[in-house]
Amino acid sequence: MWWARLRTLRLALALGAAGMAGSPASASAHEVPARVAVHLLARADSSQLRLVVRVPLEAVRDIDFPTWRGDYLDIGRATPLLHEAATIWIAGYLELFEGTKRLPMGRVVATRISLPSDRSFEDFERALANTSAAPLPNETELPWRQAMLDVVLSYPIESPESRFSIRPLLAHLGVSTTTVMRWTSADGGDRAYEYTGNPGLVELDPGVMHAAGQFIRLGFTHILGGIDHLLFLLCLVIPFRRVRPLIGVVTAFTAAHSITLIASALGLAPSAPWFPPLIEVLIAASIVLMALENVVGPRLDRRWMVAFGFGLVHGFGFSFALRDAMQFAGRHLITSLLAFNVGVELGQLLAIAALVPALALLFRHVVAERAGTVVFSAIVAHESWHWMTERFGVLRAYRFTWPALDLALVAVALRGLMLLLVIGAVLWMVAMLVTRLAREPMRDSVGHAGRSLLLASVLGTALSAVVPAALQGQSSGSPGARRCVPLGRAFSPMPRRHAARTSTSARVASATFPPHTPGWYSRTAGAASACRSCWPT
Repeated sequence: MWWARLRTLRLALALGAAGMAGSPASASAHEVPARVAVHLLARADSSQLRLVVRVPLEAVRDIDFPTWRGDYLDIGRATPLLHEAATIWIAGYLELFEGTKRLPMGRVVATRISLPSDRSFEDFERALANTSAAPLPNETELPWRQAMLDVVLSYPIESPESRFSIRPLLAHLGVSTTTVMRWTSADGGDRAYEYTGNPGLVELDPGVMHAAGQFIRLGFTHILGGIDHLLFLLCLVIPFRRVRPLIGVVTAFTAAHSITLIASALGLAPSAPWFPPLIEVLIAASIVLMALENVVGPRLDRRWMVAFGFGLVHGFGFSFALRDAMQFAGRHLITSLLAFNVGVELGQLLAIAALVPALALLFRHVVAERAGTVVFSAIVAHESWHWMTERFGVLRAYRFTWPALDLALVAVALRGLMLLLVIGAVLWMVAMLVTRLAREPMRDSVGHAGRSLLLASVLGTALSAVVPAALQGQSSGSPGARRCVPLGRAFSPMPRRHAARTSTSARVASATFPPHTPGWYSRTAGAASACRSCWPT
């Protein structure tokens, strides 16, 4: 937006000269703030879509706001400068769309300086009323670095029932800019988002096809972008020269991923702060152990068991990485979860399809199979060992405290027992599949093995949808029965690393999981926030 930067420069020159000539002191141009919290509320009415935005005044740079008695903001003299500053620094960096049509740049309707203690942005109506109210008294002793700039923007629309999307580009306000955004739809439902930087195009009420496509891409790119997951996959398949024996291994890994992913979505994962670092250590340890097994001599007939056990660990890590993306699923949480699994399976199939023939060619023409397996596995084990020790150092910084012996602990134990029953049932089903594959006569057709692997992955993905579908049926009762849980209980914080797999035990899982209707809790930066966007109906 070169034109916005040009206007910013012209405004800075003009207002800077006016400030020096007309005021005894001014808040001179300053450095880019390290951390900026932005609040954005949006609602569509009959003929207009209105945004109420709050940003720290210090994030609006290159403008000399007049001050008095040192650093106190001269509110009376600063108020006339707010309209043009909001146009350049805020309105020029927000792009809104009605369907596929881009709306014209928002018109600044109102601006106001607010106190940092003001809580009006907890609700759209209160924020709108506060921004449209009279300015604060000029004698208010407000340090200019603590002042907040509130802005109301208006966009003409054709219908409030349209599908709207927004592309916020407010990352320029600070080195690290966190935005908390709330959208109130025409039917009165609220949806909350929280992101850092520029998130790209955000569908405020995404359709099912858009949500599915977005999460398929996310799952596909996620599994191919995680170096530790790819190394584990390499160690998993390096002893295999044919695709057919991989069917049981891939199915076990897929089922295990799905169990822990769904368990985290249901709030069955521990919410203690030490749990994510523990999973990170176990993921690195899984790579080390798999590589060492390749060095000493793998037992291929039991590799599916190893894949199942380590798949449970990787699934927890994958669910942690998914938590930040689920807020963009809109009302299609189940569809998005299934689409994510589809993307993961596609990425896994692509990785296996590339690794198996590449390793076969390498061992046939470059290095002997046994020597190559030992060398590659030793290199992976060495690197993963360093990861494990580094992550263990992080884990040691956390203190483990035993939970209190109360009814809450009993409830957690019962739900953990249910999870163990599901794991046991799925393990039995995978064992039956592996036994059947071992008893069937070996076919020489690589094409048949490839089709079998693809069919196993597709069936696992499809069956994993039964569990969240059963949840949807449990949560579709009376609206008054809905309740919300903190976001941290559904998805614990964790770096983006790992992928999920789908489960072939969906029927068992849907029968054993207790009724639960999770919702989403948005943490606002410096202001309270309510949970509005519940499980989809």
